[in-house]
Amino acid sequence: MNLPAALIGNNWLWLANLGFVYFMYRALRAATWRKVLANRQMVNALVGLTFGAFIFWQFNAGIRPGFNFHILGATLFVLLFGWQVAAASVTLVMAATWFRMELDWVALGLNGLLMVAIPVLFSEWLLRFSQHYLPKNLFLFVLWNGFVCAGFAIALNVAATTLTLLMLSHYSWAEIQHHYLIAAPIILFAEAFMTGMLITAFTVFQPGAVLNFSDAEYLDGK
Repeated sequence: MNLPAALIGNNWLWLANLGFVYFMYRALRAATWRKVLANRQMVNALVGLTFGAFIFWQFNAGIRPGFNFHILGATLFVLLFGWQVAAASVTLVMAATWFRMELDWVALGLNGLLMVAIPVLFSEWLLRFSQHYLPKNLFLFVLWNGFVCAGFAIALNVAATTLTLLMLSHYSWAEIQHHYLIAAPIILFAEAFMTGMLITAFTVFQPGAVLNFSDAEYLDGK
């Protein structure tokens, strides 16, 4: 996470920038802004969670450049606002972090693919899978789409970051194992717990703020 530009060649960085620009173009073009902005509960949740995610992104732990962890929040944003608004919101958090930490902007696209595109698209895919093939009840919604999905999303992010470091940086497999992968289970559990806890709270106390949850589908007659 937060891979610095010095680790990766410029050609790869610019190619990643092009890929991330295309991803954001597709997200912004299809974003359900009217539905979100017309709902006061969603607006309040969006503003509060975006600010909260920015705070969490500042608490990253690591020893060497590129070997650091922090909570992403991508799965939670997808469940609440849809993948398009989630992509825009997490990208805003990432850009604000880049500005505050004075990081090299040429690396924004690569980090955006790893920390935004991969977890957001995976969370959306797993949500659609659950909607089509799993029973609709509150417990399964928060357990599968909250706890399990968030954990898998971080695992996928870690796997993609590991492959990127192994293929494009000077780090060896032994260094990646010792300085990066050894701490992965901690952030995986933290992301899963935080996402599951917050989506449970929203679905129970503010269900109107959860775009992908419906009382009629998940509660009525259960």
